[in-house]
Amino acid sequence: MPTAIFRYEVPVDDCWHALDLTGPIVHVASRSVHTVEVWAVHGDQPVVRRGFRVYGTGHPIPGDATYVGTAIPPGGQLVWHLLEMPETT
Repeated sequence: MPTAIFRYEVPVDDCWHALDLTGPIVHVASRSVHTVEVWAVHGDQPVVRRGFRVYGTGHPIPGDATYVGTAIPPGGQLVWHLLEMPETT
């Protein structure tokens, strides 16, 4: 299969969410206060299930989480930070 970039969504709901990815994340953004969008390379590599959660600025985050990216939804009043937790799902 040829390589492409796919879009995924992670809800802003204080829960961890699994995404089955085959490549690296290349961009994080938000078009709604309710979701953070993730663009990742998709190709013929093995699928890896990865766990993500959205945190607001100033909210406590786990020490073993890895920062992925920041997104500002329309209006600019909120700022979301996407973090990844190994083996969460």
